[in-house]
Amino acid sequence: MKYTTLSQELFDSTAKRAVELQPIRKEVSLKNLEVINDKTISVEGIQIPMSSQAFKDTIKAVGLPVTFDKSFTGAFGEKARQQLINRLKSSMAAKGQSTVSLVVSPETKSIIGVHKSPKDLISNDSFLKTASQVIDQHGLEVNNFTVSDEGNIFISTSSPKNQWGLNGLKDEDFFGGVSFINNPKDGFQVSPFLYRLVCANGMIGKSFEDTMKLTSFDSRAMAGFFNELNAMAKSGFKPTKFEEQVRSAINTNASLYEMEEVYNIMRAASGAEYKELEAWVPLQKTRAKYHLHGIDTIAMSKEQKKNAKTGTPIWDVINGLTHFSTHDNGFRIDDTDRRRMQVQAGAMLTKEFDMANLVSSPF
Repeated sequence: MKYTTLSQELFDSTAKRAVELQPIRKEVSLKNLEVINDKTISVEGIQIPMSSQAFKDTIKAVGLPVTFDKSFTGAFGEKARQQLINRLKSSMAAKGQSTVSLVVSPETKSIIGVHKSPKDLISNDSFLKTASQVIDQHGLEVNNFTVSDEGNIFISTSSPKNQWGLNGLKDEDFFGGVSFINNPKDGFQVSPFLYRLVCANGMIGKSFEDTMKLTSFDSRAMAGFFNELNAMAKSGFKPTKFEEQVRSAINTNASLYEMEEVYNIMRAASGAEYKELEAWVPLQKTRAKYHLHGIDTIAMSKEQKKNAKTGTPIWDVINGLTHFSTHDNGFRIDDTDRRRMQVQAGAMLTKEFDMANLVSSPF
């Protein structure tokens, strides 16, 4: 896969569709709302489909932790979960929470977000005008621009004129840039976007400290927004602490848990079997080495896997994930899952590695 930029014609046609798919917000009374199941909700007696994110929002709105919901449903079933959610909803109404804010997709006619309090939605039109201003001001090139049927927008950009490398590290050269996201869950969000030249991999740094959100267009918010972007541009769009994080990832081997985590992310996105993913992350090879020493990795607990060292640097595991997410690898993977994997790669780079504090023993 080579470095590519979008044509103006394609950018304009995608922007037009994004404006047409602008989600709509609607305030409804809690007493007129009833959860049917995890895919359907009744609003004023009319059953309406809802997205998985909207169901998660609903669970959160009634104060039910997602982990508890999974264990409760596993133990008592879907019907019991439905009754519990609706009882918690009624309790909220009794305590004074009279309404919730629903976000509706005009394209799919489904609910894609549920919020306890009114949440301002930045219009896709306003989002695009601001993103275009940033792109033009800093000479960024648009590499990817997608809009979902639910009106969620993602734009990735890079700055080829600002190519930079990491001192003393071979093949670690990058184009820096930014990604723009607008959706009911995250709002207007700008994060670092990294394009690694040697393998043409992309990474989205939503977990990097440079990530920022724009919640309004008042003069103070806009001034702060553009000041932060100007500071990013001066550094060549190189994320804060990025070099330190990469060096640490190169010098720290992945744990078995981290390796399996990446495998599961790729499997969920592609439906591939373990053996088909070995080219990106050598999990089977790693398990086989443990088995040669009489250790059953399948029987290990989560904590044991976190303390089981592999022979692969965490940086290689991260690049396996970004390569899989960026390139045409023979699997059918939609754009949303590709972006999610690039975000997860960025999150893996910024977290504390399982093997980071491993101390060599003299015994």
